[in-house]
Amino acid sequence: MSDVSPPPPAASAGAGHPGGRLLAAGLGHEGQVPGILMAAEGERVVAVAAGDRHSLALTEDGRLLAAGLDDHAQVTGIFAAARGLRLAAVAAGGSHSLAVTADGRLLAAGDDRNHQVTGIREAARGRKVTGADCGAVHLLAVTEEGDLLAAGHDGDGQVAGIRAAARGHRVVAAAAGDFHSLAVTEDGRLLGSGRDDDQQVSGLLAAAEGHKVVAVAAAALQSLAVTEDGRILAAGHDGHHQVSGILRAAQGQRVAAVAAGHLHSLALTSAGQLVGAGKDGDRQVSGLLAAAAGQRVAAVAAGGRHSLAVVAGDGPAGRTARADFRTREGGPERALSLRLRDPRGGPDVVLTSHQPAVDFAVHEGEDVQMVVRHGEELVGRGTVRFTYDEATRTTGIDTRASRFPSYLTCTGHGANRFTFVWSR
Repeated sequence: MSDVSPPPPAASAGAGHPGGRLLAAGLGHEGQVPGILMAAEGERVVAVAAGDRHSLALTEDGRLLAAGLDDHAQVTGIFAAARGLRLAAVAAGGSHSLAVTADGRLLAAGDDRNHQVTGIREAARGRKVTGADCGAVHLLAVTEEGDLLAAGHDGDGQVAGIRAAARGHRVVAAAAGDFHSLAVTEDGRLLGSGRDDDQQVSGLLAAAEGHKVVAVAAAALQSLAVTEDGRILAAGHDGHHQVSGILRAAQGQRVAAVAAGHLHSLALTSAGQLVGAGKDGDRQVSGLLAAAAGQRVAAVAAGGRHSLAVVAGDGPAGRTARADFRTREGGPERALSLRLRDPRGGPDVVLTSHQPAVDFAVHEGEDVQMVVRHGEELVGRGTVRFTYDEATRTTGIDTRASRFPSYLTCTGHGANRFTFVWSR
């Protein structure tokens, strides 16, 4: 169980989208639904994670929101650890929680009877972590170098087995089920280990043969994956149609992200439509689908008997973009400007560092001249080429055709929004 957001084009990990409104449905008697909704009221949320009976959310400015069962300090403990820190990702499992800070530090709290908390902390000490996930009694993390870290109960080989499978590979994503583990390598190969009574490991490995995998999710008895071409893969126990049902619900659609709950499954299409299947006794599926109806969803998470989602924040539609400009070091006093010259002779777009974002029209497939200045001093020059997808009405950037100046990078947030960053 983890936070799941659609990956950016040709690349949330983490929170690759603008903040939006939190949705929640399902069993909530421990506060995992009403409590997290109350905590998120008025907040712009970018990432969510659902444990067995607790919920985590991450705001646009990197603050942690948490609610639900706290019998092992999985809520108060992670909240205390994250106080004053800017977070980039969160994950929730059986009775524990993980968070990754913006600078790659791993935080952990909760049940430690199998040394899953202290073990993952020790494994991650001095390492820059890019992602993490929680199982029932074990934890996984991925480092910037592509190393897979694992700690906790290993009765089914979910720890030692996945470490062995990942040896010699550069890992980019991982998912922890109750007693099994999955990982994705840089070249799209799927790895798996652990309990396989319902073919939650072997079945998914077989389904992934010949495909490049980009995302994974794991729960008690089922496993999900997304291929590079947007196909959903699913395997494992299907007693509540959490496998066959999600395959049917997503049939014919390009899937961007998946989330696996205890006995239910959720998927998010590239157009932001939410689909789901599986056990629904607490309306963990139908309730969330109803709340999200007619809205573009940016992130989703599935827990024990509850589900979370984030409705995409407002962004420009059609052949337009909204962009802002930031400097890696220094604040508003170090004013730089980024000028985008209209290739058709129209008005230039000027972005000023640390000022509000600007909306502008784009001409797909044409080189746009970029000029970076510090006052009157020219400090960078290059080109950017925008793309446009008619099916989804979204603007992107052709990174291969673009020629960014040194020290300038760009991050896409979805919903036609971009942030240019000057790091010199």
